[in-house]
Amino acid sequence: MSALRAAMLVLALVALGGLAALLAGCGGDPSAQQVAQATCARETSACVEVGVGRPIYLGTLLFEEDSAGEDSKRAAELAIDYLDGSFDGRAGDLLGHPVALLAESEDCTPKSGIAGAKRLLLEPDLVAVIGTTCSAAAYDAAAKVLSAKDVLLISPSNTSPLLTDSKTHERFYFRTAFNDLIQGAAVAAFVKEKLGATTAGVISVPDAYSKTLGDAFADRFWRDGGRVVAEASMALRGSPARAVAKMAAARPQVIFLPTFAPACPAAVKAIRATPALASTRIVVSEACQARDALTAMGAASDGVYASGPDAGDLRADDFYSRSFIPAYRQAYGESPPSVFHATAYDAANLLFGAIRRASVQLPGGRLLIDRAALRRSMLDVEGYRGMSGVITCVPNGDCAQAARISVYRAPAWPQVRPGARPVFSRSFTLAEVATSG
Repeated sequence: MSALRAAMLVLALVALGGLAALLAGCGGDPSAQQVAQATCARETSACVEVGVGRPIYLGTLLFEEDSAGEDSKRAAELAIDYLDGSFDGRAGDLLGHPVALLAESEDCTPKSGIAGAKRLLLEPDLVAVIGTTCSAAAYDAAAKVLSAKDVLLISPSNTSPLLTDSKTHERFYFRTAFNDLIQGAAVAAFVKEKLGATTAGVISVPDAYSKTLGDAFADRFWRDGGRVVAEASMALRGSPARAVAKMAAARPQVIFLPTFAPACPAAVKAIRATPALASTRIVVSEACQARDALTAMGAASDGVYASGPDAGDLRADDFYSRSFIPAYRQAYGESPPSVFHATAYDAANLLFGAIRRASVQLPGGRLLIDRAALRRSMLDVEGYRGMSGVITCVPNGDCAQAARISVYRAPAWPQVRPGARPVFSRSFTLAEVATSG
C-alpha cells in the first residue's frame, strides 16, 4: 500500500469515527442511525423526518358523531396531555417535539374510512393514525389505504375478527380493542348459563362488525347447546320492522343485537312494541352500550342487557380512578359516555412508545422515523400493563390477548351509573375462543 493511500485510509477512518461519535452524542446506536439514514435516502416515502421544532403528526380517524368515537378522541388528547407526566391541561412533548393530532371523521361505512384515510395522507409527514371507530370503516377500507403507504393504524374500538384474520389482515394494522370472538363466546355463555335460554334470534347490520359478531355468537351458542332460530338484517339507518317481524314469527327466548346507533335503539323500541315479543329478553353489544343509545331507547331500555368490557376492572385500577377519570371530567365536563376510552388511551401510549423505540435522533434535534421500524416496534410490545389490561401485540394485529366481558342490565349501565355491577362476567383468552370446537 502506498503512503498516500495509507494516509487517505487513516483520514477516512478518523472521519467515520468522528461521525459515529457525533451520532452517538445524539442518542441511539450509531450503526442503526446510519442504516436508517441510508434506507431513508434510498426511499424517502419510507420515512418521516421531523424537523427541529416541528410536530410529530398523528392522525385520528373516528366516528366523532357517535359517543364511542368522541370518547376515543378525548382519551387520545389526554394521553398527549400526560406526556409530561401530569394531567395539567397542557400538552407534553415526545422526544423534544410537540404531538399534533390531525382529525378526520368516518361514519361507520367503508366509503368514509377510505375517504378519511386519503385525506390524512395529504400530510406527507403523517406518522400513524388512531382509528377507526367502526370495523366497517377499517376493513377493506382505511386499513388497506394506510397499509399501502406503510402508515400504522391502531384502533381502540374495532372488534371484528376479519381485521386480524390471517387471510384479511393488513400488515400495518393493529388494535387494542378485544376480538369479537371473545365477546361472542361471552354473550353465548350468558344467554345459556344465566338466562337459561336454548333459542335465540340475531338482528344485525350487514357490515364487517355487526354481521361477524352475530356469527361469532351464533357459532358459540350452537357449540354450547343452543340454537339460533332466526337471523335478520336491517339497515343502519333504516326501519327494523321486517327484521322484528321475522323474530316475532320465530319467537326466540332471547334476541341479540350486535349493532350500534341508530339501528340498536330503533330495534329495541320495535321489539318492545311487538306483543309477540313481550317476554323476549334483549341483549345488545358494546357498540350500543353508551349513554346516548340508552337515552334514545327511552322507556323501552328497561331491562335491556348490554355486553362489553368489565367496568369493575377499570375502577380497580388506581391510575384510572384517581387520575384519569378526574382529568377526563375536568377537561370535558362529564364522565366517559362509552366503553373505549381506556383502549384509546392505551393505543396512544403504545404509539408513543413505538415512536421512541423506532426514532433515530439526528444532529440538532431532528428525528428520523422509519415506517417499517415503527411497525416492528409495535411487535416488541409484550406484557405491557395498559389501562385496559395486559397488552401483547402479535403479527396479525391483535394486542388484547384476553378480555373480561361483563353484562349489565339497564338502567344500571356503567355509563349512567358509574358504580354499576354486572349481572354476569366471563373471561376468555383469544387462544381459547380461536381454537374452540
